[in-house]
This record gives sequence, C-alpha cells and structure tokens, in this order.
Amino acid sequence: LAALRGPVAAAVVGPVTAQPLVEAGVSPLIPERFRMGALIRLVGEYLGQHRVLQYPSRYGLIELRGKNLRIDGNPVELAPAPMSLFRALVEANGAVLSREQLAGVLGDGAGEHALDMTISRLRKTLPEASLVATVIKRGYRLQL
Repeated sequence: LAALRGPVAAAVVGPVTAQPLVEAGVSPLIPERFRMGALIRLVGEYLGQHRVLQYPSRYGLIELRGKNLRIDGNPVELAPAPMSLFRALVEANGAVLSREQLAGVLGDGAGEHALDMTISRLRKTLPEASLVATVIKRGYRLQL
C-alpha cells in the first residue's frame, strides 16, 4: 500500500475495480472509457509525462524510463547495480553525491570496494566514461 500511495502508479479499468483501492487510500488512474485499450493508452501517457527522468548533458539528452536508459537517443544496457547508481546521479541533477550516499544506494552494507567496482562497470558501459565525473574528496556527479 505504501508503494501504491507513493512511487508506484496504480491503474484500473473502471470504477468498480477502483473501489477497493480508493477505500485503501490509493488514487488509481481510471480511463474515461472503461476499456483495456483506453487503460493502456492512459498508462502510457501518464508514464511518459510523470515517470521519465530527463537530463540534458554535453553528450546528449539522458532519458531514464523505468529500467531503460537512452543517451542521445541511443539505448544503453546497464546491469542493476550500475543502473541504481546512474539513476541516483540523474536524480541529483548535477549535484555531487558522496561515496557514502552512493554506497547506500547499493545497499546491503556495500563497502568502498563494491562502490569502486560498480562505478568502474558503469563508466565502461556508458558511451562516454567521463559522463560520471569524480569530484576529488567529495564524491561523484554527472558531467554537465
């Protein structure tokens, strides 16, 4: 329920299927026409407007859509851990994230070595490694 009230978008085909969610305090997306096609169109429009992270960079537009990353219109395949770090850097919008903050993104008590390896894998996978900049004695940020 906490996820449905927060970052997860709930969508239903009509008011009958919405009722249990509404009673639980969740506000679902409901299409005007109670048909599956209308629901799919509504969800696509909603996600395109509200759940896409975009960041302009000197290397082109960075777009994060769920687990998909595009840089300058080209798809980039990232493993889950590097994707988590990259998402955190995009959400920081150019601000520096400390090593401790990024290690926290990795979770499970990840140490410095795990962070260093994940940053290395991330840079190797990106079309331009310098997109992730090291800020000496402070942490990392996206290159503007």
